[in-house]
Amino acid sequence: MQEFQKPRAIALGYFDGVHLGHRALMERAVERARQIGGVSAVCTFDVHPDSVVLGRQVPLITADAYRREEIKKLGGVDEVIFIHFDEKMQHMDWRDFIHKVLIEQFHAAWIISGRNNRFGYKGRGNATGMAEECEKAGIGYDCIDDVKMDGIVVSSTYIRQLISQGDMETAARFLGHPYTGVVEHGRKVGTSVLGVPTVNLRLPGEMALPPYGVYATRVLVGGESHIAATNIGVKPTFLDSGTPTIEPHLLDFAGDLYGRMIHVELHKFLRPEKQFASAEALRAAIEENVRQTRAYFAE
Repeated sequence: MQEFQKPRAIALGYFDGVHLGHRALMERAVERARQIGGVSAVCTFDVHPDSVVLGRQVPLITADAYRREEIKKLGGVDEVIFIHFDEKMQHMDWRDFIHKVLIEQFHAAWIISGRNNRFGYKGRGNATGMAEECEKAGIGYDCIDDVKMDGIVVSSTYIRQLISQGDMETAARFLGHPYTGVVEHGRKVGTSVLGVPTVNLRLPGEMALPPYGVYATRVLVGGESHIAATNIGVKPTFLDSGTPTIEPHLLDFAGDLYGRMIHVELHKFLRPEKQFASAEALRAAIEENVRQTRAYFAE
């Protein structure tokens, strides 16, 4: 209970993808927490506000099951606070959000937000209003300017566009880390037409999907990293159930992945998914994708 009462330096945002802009917010939160002898925290929502306000699912960069882990891992904060976003939260006055939620409920002694952050009913809360209310309350506030690359503001929206185009390399530059396309426990584990181990993973329904096709990837399991040629799609040559999956073909790996937590990092798009005339033609294509994958990571 005593830990909960410590003053918090809180970074605000949705933190989808934990890109370079998010890291700037969290770095400041860690710095301020150290100054005030408190706890660094991210305060975010359990669902994307647009999914409630607009009534439609927003495709996400980070799977729901991985958000807390990714924020803490990449941001270095002590805590991740998830606030339930519902109609009540949607209609809350922005001043109440600052005073009743952040300060009274979560003991904010310092708040950090981006210059374009909007919050409260109809997004009427902004950086200027936040600074004024924090000053009234006697707590600290930092407004973090946009982080830019190549003259473009780093944002989750822009990174989603890159992912939808299959541009994993540029997406990784803006994220500051490779795009983790899926995090899931391994289920069906088998052997591909090449005799290499494969694992079939479902595509989380909430995530922004890259184009169907084959990618050079890294598969992370239990602290180990394995390169893989990974197919995303419905495998039309074999006419499976038609349900989209991610199927990594792990190279130079021997072991059992069943039931283990698997992270798949998508590094480079190799080719679109296509239907082949025969298993032999598919085998030849996979062999070429394996060669491309090895060459990519050898560089």
